[in-house]
Amino acid sequence: MMDMQMTDDALPVLLIVLDGLGDRACSDLGGQTPAEYARTPVLDELVRRGVSGVHVPFGPGWATSSERSHWEMFGLSDIAFPGRAVLELIGVGAQVPWGVPMWHLALRAGQTDDQRVWITGRAGRDDSAEAARLGDVLTDLAGAHTYDGIRFELRPLRTAEWVLIADGAESIEVSDTDPLFEHVHPWMQPVPLVEATAAGGTRLLEAERTAAALQRFLIDARQELISQGATFDVPTTKWASRMNAPMSFRDLVGVDGMMFPSSALYRGLAGALEMSSIEVSPTDNDPTMGLTERVLAAGDALGDDIGFLHVHTKATDEAGHTKDPRFKAAVIEACDAALAPVLDFASRATVMVTGDHATPSVTSLLHSGDPTPLVLCGPDVRPDDTESFGERTCRRGDLGQLRARDISPTLYSAARRPFFIGHRPGAYVTAAQPLAVAAMPALFPSHPSPPGA
Repeated sequence: MMDMQMTDDALPVLLIVLDGLGDRACSDLGGQTPAEYARTPVLDELVRRGVSGVHVPFGPGWATSSERSHWEMFGLSDIAFPGRAVLELIGVGAQVPWGVPMWHLALRAGQTDDQRVWITGRAGRDDSAEAARLGDVLTDLAGAHTYDGIRFELRPLRTAEWVLIADGAESIEVSDTDPLFEHVHPWMQPVPLVEATAAGGTRLLEAERTAAALQRFLIDARQELISQGATFDVPTTKWASRMNAPMSFRDLVGVDGMMFPSSALYRGLAGALEMSSIEVSPTDNDPTMGLTERVLAAGDALGDDIGFLHVHTKATDEAGHTKDPRFKAAVIEACDAALAPVLDFASRATVMVTGDHATPSVTSLLHSGDPTPLVLCGPDVRPDDTESFGERTCRRGDLGQLRARDISPTLYSAARRPFFIGHRPGAYVTAAQPLAVAAMPALFPSHPSPPGA
């Protein structure tokens, strides 16, 4: 007979993500990565107390973006990702139209060469007035035309960036027009994705219709921008997105979640998943972008019956994009100091510190598929023999190499709440043993008693 005195002794989970933490060996650092070169006494102590490994979000060599990596790390691998444009829209406080395709649209400066358009610049804060004017131009154009039954609408995000909503479209299976890698690709034509081509039928027809309408709108938009004498005359689109219905982190993952976001993207991720979100304003302008304050706020919330807490900083990723390895190492050192309270948290929570992808501080790479160091600590975590934080040392840890989809199961197992394969307590296979279950009523008073009762 079950001991009715048994209690749920599961631990809270705290995932701290240093964006773009992973890197490559840098000659300026004697062949070390910035994480290996940096002085990180706090992370080194966590390594000595815990178990280490490396994180390769989608496997060795595969580069990825922050939002796709986070989606997997959160335990949502089997749930369709709605797209970053949706998250950006939610992140600025706008309403998302259910089931409607949308894209991120940005205006770039361009130069024509042999019938191709090459991106040559991006708008900055000083261009906000001009960008707002051009946004009005595009809004007027969109409102005056339909394209094969599709009407476009712009909703603002930030300087020279909008979400482009395609009312009347049925497909998001359309490629990007934003080259992203501007030194390799020109402004690109939107085409149906191979998945739609393979499916054929209506699915392919709708992808073709949407791609054609989007191309016509973007070309019309560029012609209008050129006629206006605009510096930023190339409208680019990416991140095809659609959110069909509300989602719940508690239902999909199994526990309540709380985020301490560092940008609109993460506010949007919290909003899309109906997670609690606590804004913490930094008290200074240090390179950790308020990481200290977010870490302390997460510590205050550890006793609030929240199963999952997420803290994020963009500082390490931005340091990688400067292509200055020594600066990135200095930022990692500042982040390490901000993590000092975590040494206390690890006695009452399961804590993981890692990155969401690698942002090399050498070469022209945007992101790369290189491994990122990872450390896991907590009351139930048995330490391995690793002594210091960094790619090479953590790779020798007992956790080995984890993909993004392995992060949540690893965390919840160490936190005494693993999902039990073979048991289905609800509709979803969740990363954590679920709290949200449908309880059977004890009695049905209106139902007749069974025979012989």
